[in-house]
Amino acid sequence: MNNFYKNKIKHYFNKAYKTYDDYCVVQNDASQRTLELLMRHTDHFEKIADFACGTGESTLKLIRQISHKKCYAIDFSDKLLHIASSKLPNTVSCILSDFDTPLFPNSSLGLISCNMGLQWSLNLGETLSLFNRYLTRNGYFAFSMPVTGNFPEMKAEFKSLLLPPEHIIDILNNSGFRLIANYSYKNVQLFESYYHALKSLQKIGANFSPKVNNKGLKRVNVREIFVEDCMVPKLTYHIGIYLCQKRFS
Repeated sequence: MNNFYKNKIKHYFNKAYKTYDDYCVVQNDASQRTLELLMRHTDHFEKIADFACGTGESTLKLIRQISHKKCYAIDFSDKLLHIASSKLPNTVSCILSDFDTPLFPNSSLGLISCNMGLQWSLNLGETLSLFNRYLTRNGYFAFSMPVTGNFPEMKAEFKSLLLPPEHIIDILNNSGFRLIANYSYKNVQLFESYYHALKSLQKIGANFSPKVNNKGLKRVNVREIFVEDCMVPKLTYHIGIYLCQKRFS
């Protein structure tokens, strides 16, 4: 079952490879906010890894603003990763893989970054425990992800289940991390119509939900998806930003 959902998610991201960069405004903003939080504490590492790198925009921000000697860019969408490899310098190693496959030796990375990707993890606790093993002593982990309250314009039955910030903090603690800082914010995107709002999700590959008969939102009547009293065509993203360190007792 896990492979079934993983392949469905990958399918929709692969379909969006030509349009992702034109529609990833919210993702780019979250990436910059995460980096700014990180840079208040440190900006130099030996080895860094950007998980769920997509088309490489988050990786480009990372390598331009963070001093490092080696960078890895990881994504499970082969078509998105192909775009990333075309825009990233040869010094960045692009790896086709998912959250579940062990990739790095223990204590080998100084920084792990993951921008707007961990909501697709099939088991967040296992993913974070694996990330923790990759990090060096006191290594940093910086990430963003949608949290509860995301897309209030949409009916609950058409949205993936997201975690509240306090639950994410509990999982971080149980996975061996010490939280340094976190906050959540809203990013409101306005559209010509709710059809265009859904198209914006399709264009970045985020239009899959297991609740919608595994077909993706575009095959559902738009009127069925949005709450009736929502008059202005918009999507309100609710995003959490987190910075933590590997914890040693």
